[in-house]
Amino acid sequence: MKANIFKYAAVVFIVIGCISCKERVDEYLYISIRNRTDSLVHITLYRKGDTTGICYNPYALGGGCRSPKYNLPPYSDKCRPWEEMIFSSLDLNIKPYTLALREFDSIYIKTADNQIIFTHESVTGYSENIFSEDSTWDFQIIEWNEKVMVRKNPQRSFQFIFNIKKQKLVINQ
Repeated sequence: MKANIFKYAAVVFIVIGCISCKERVDEYLYISIRNRTDSLVHITLYRKGDTTGICYNPYALGGGCRSPKYNLPPYSDKCRPWEEMIFSSLDLNIKPYTLALREFDSIYIKTADNQIIFTHESVTGYSENIFSEDSTWDFQIIEWNEKVMVRKNPQRSFQFIFNIKKQKLVINQ
């Protein structure tokens, strides 16, 4: 009888051990802005409910404070493709424009020739609105491993990128 209990307990521990050793992939959804113009752009993000404008946390799991104001250099195919992640979510089913609507009141982008103002209701200086269901987003999946202690922790991001393109600028008069 005792031998059966020990065998049963051993099987339970082995099963639990195998389940806990199974590789887990951390998955995130990111929304980003990419500068596809020829010059540096200046971006200001206005978060919902933020009255300070000093910093915000765009990371789904916490862990950081970033300035809502930054410069974004032009995208380059030759070196590291450059885009700026503006927010992330653990909800992999959320649409990029819905995440933008949920987190931001407005987004201002100053280009060399123009000022773009995205609000929930309208857009000035650009031919489409980042907050609109009809907005155009590039999509890519990025996978990598982060080393945690002695094991690898696989990561996967589903990244939606809103491109600021020179040909979509509406020059303000």
